[in-house]
Amino acid sequence: MQKKNPKVIFLIVLLICSSAKLNAQIKAIDSLANQLGTYALKNKTAELFIHFDKNIYTNNDRVWFTGYLLKTATDLERYTTLYLSLISNQDSSVILHKKFLIEKGFVFGNMILPDSIFSGNYRFVASTNVKFKSKPDVEFIQQVSIKSTIIDPMVPNLSLFNRNSDQTGNGTVLLKVLSSDNRFVSDADVSYTIGRNNNIIKTGKAKTSIIGELMIDYPVDKIHAENNEVSAVIKKKNEFRQIKFTIPIENFQPYRVNFYPEGGYLIEGIKNKIGLEIKNVEGIPIQASAVLCVNDRILDTLNTNSTGLGSFSMIPAQGSKYTIKLLKNSELVGNYQLPKPLSKGTNVKLTRALATNELRFIAESNFKNKVHVVVHDFQNIFLFSDLNLDPKIPTRVILKLESVPKGLNAITILDSLYNPIAERIFFAHYDEISRFQINLDKESYSTRDSINLNLKILGKDDTAFNGLVSIALVQKNRLALVNKKNIVDYAYLENELNPLPQNLLGVKYDDEKYLEDILLIKGWRKFKWPEEKESLSNEEKEVSEYEYVGKITRNKKPLSKVVSVQTFAGYNINSFNTDSTGRFLLPTQALLAEDNTKVWLTLSDQKYAGYTIKLTDPSDEIKSIQKNIRFQQNTLDVNVIPKFSEQITSVAGIKLNEVNIKKTKDTQFGFNNAVLGVNSCGDYVCVANILNCQNHMVGTMPVKGKSYYSNGRMIVYAGCSENEDKPNFVFLNKINVAKEFYMADLTNKNEPINFPTLYWNYQFQINKAGQNSLKFTTGDLIGDFDLIIQGISENGVVYGEKTIQINKP
Repeated sequence: MQKKNPKVIFLIVLLICSSAKLNAQIKAIDSLANQLGTYALKNKTAELFIHFDKNIYTNNDRVWFTGYLLKTATDLERYTTLYLSLISNQDSSVILHKKFLIEKGFVFGNMILPDSIFSGNYRFVASTNVKFKSKPDVEFIQQVSIKSTIIDPMVPNLSLFNRNSDQTGNGTVLLKVLSSDNRFVSDADVSYTIGRNNNIIKTGKAKTSIIGELMIDYPVDKIHAENNEVSAVIKKKNEFRQIKFTIPIENFQPYRVNFYPEGGYLIEGIKNKIGLEIKNVEGIPIQASAVLCVNDRILDTLNTNSTGLGSFSMIPAQGSKYTIKLLKNSELVGNYQLPKPLSKGTNVKLTRALATNELRFIAESNFKNKVHVVVHDFQNIFLFSDLNLDPKIPTRVILKLESVPKGLNAITILDSLYNPIAERIFFAHYDEISRFQINLDKESYSTRDSINLNLKILGKDDTAFNGLVSIALVQKNRLALVNKKNIVDYAYLENELNPLPQNLLGVKYDDEKYLEDILLIKGWRKFKWPEEKESLSNEEKEVSEYEYVGKITRNKKPLSKVVSVQTFAGYNINSFNTDSTGRFLLPTQALLAEDNTKVWLTLSDQKYAGYTIKLTDPSDEIKSIQKNIRFQQNTLDVNVIPKFSEQITSVAGIKLNEVNIKKTKDTQFGFNNAVLGVNSCGDYVCVANILNCQNHMVGTMPVKGKSYYSNGRMIVYAGCSENEDKPNFVFLNKINVAKEFYMADLTNKNEPINFPTLYWNYQFQINKAGQNSLKFTTGDLIGDFDLIIQGISENGVVYGEKTIQINKP
């Protein structure tokens, strides 16, 4: 039976209710709103997205990025600084850390990767100067790969050598340490631990053999899921590495099978839709075929796709036992039991979780029941209504979503006492996501050619919108699908439901089948928000800022008077005073500096002897937090059980195969772009004898006292100042301001143009009323280049991409 608009139903109920019932209902709604408010405050966070020009870099490559503060936890003006770290995935060491200026919610920046960085997987981790509950209120992680010309002197690997020795009862893990050019690393110091946290069963120290190997034994009978981790630290000379390995457990299920009943619970006697997720112990999704069994009798066949996700429907019967068995090597393996169904329960079933301006759902109960329906976004209530459910007739409801914001929202069904009994996530106004219209003047281009581009941001019914976007044109082989991120997926999905399985199409929000699986499974909730009934503590309410603090003493004693200090950053000169105890805060303005510009602080008092300046830079604390943020390594690996067409009684020939899905390797990386030498100040000399040449990223370290061209004239290089801090001359960690992207000179035929990033624009303004034209040029590299455009518009975030082919003339 189709119901009316819930808002209209709600008004009718209020009119026929007594005054006492009406007041009670209003109080109940207010209580729900307060619980949502408390839940939102306790879980509030800013939302930050960073568009990097690419996700595969080389050593000494230049990284370009634009950051967007999409949501804040406090006033926008309080966000002034972005802290960005490059962290190794292997040992969580911080390779690079810099600060950048945030203005009006935007941050623009670039950095040069160290010349000495090794090949491997890394991650950029970003946070701001605002903190909530004594930690950064936002974090953003972009995983990247780095292809380096530098030989890594130590590449450790742990693997299982012997599962169980009949003679000793021990298992053995093999540590093998090689260099990246496959040379043995012998006589390296190794410290290892077997176990986790407080559950340690063995520690030891040893050295690698002449062929770089070490056998680490462990007692098989003492290994279980709480202590089956081997951690090793390898040191040799000034190099050290860390590595971990999970020991397989005897009789351990190699797969993880999870069930997600739509609405939250299985209900006896009514049709239930159940989300299915299958992974291996490493978290890699399993594309599988399986069977559903009732009391060990086969009932149905099931499948998961390349994301390891699937779904099926069933009507649970009272007293029956339901299990899933996987098909592997001609056999049914595993015995994964479904949750026990409720004897009395209520369910919510969506016709489609991707909603337009209305949402259709079915509310069903196996007993006569009066319920309350709430539509919310875990912060605010948008719709509220009552429903009377009859066990014989499913209730069909159409919700009009004019008052519901675009994006993820939830329907929660509550019983007569306002306790939640069913919940389901949906995407409102899915059809209104902004998109780009990208018009190019040609289908393909030649080297050193001009590209003319026109952009529009369009919404539903091709309505045009204003926007601010960042634009990159980069070699296609510098964009790995496994590390690909876009602002629309992040803002609407990943920020709420992270981590999500990789989509082989690259863009998640554009794949409706993928989204339906995700909203059923990854959007599955267990009513956490109604548990937030306690008031917030002062610490939970507090939003504060990280501060760069200085303290001046004289002869190791606090000052008794105000002292004047000055900061110098090129033409940026600032003067301010300490308080009477010698304490001072370094303002953002005083720390702003361009690339290759030092910032230093000095005392105005010429009699500086005896003064001591102690600086507390929040970067130290933030780096420690960033390196310990948990993350899931991206992978496109999929374990596959081939689908089959035979009857379920014929399982012969069905095997479980492991398949690695990888893109074809493209060797046109242009490693000749790597700078051969950069000193600690970031200075280098290009092949044209120009100091810090913007046109070349090839060169050697400059030599103090030698002459080089700089800004059109010859100068003598004064060297990289590494002076020890003195009371009247202290170097500060600066806040970087954006460096303009350099456009190559096409007229200079002697100058190769082989940058992998052909074009970068931090922020381009798109006007809905006019033409939005851009013109830039190709270089000397040929092949496919990807144009990536993303940013914000009046209609929300927007993303677009287009492949451009560059050929020889």
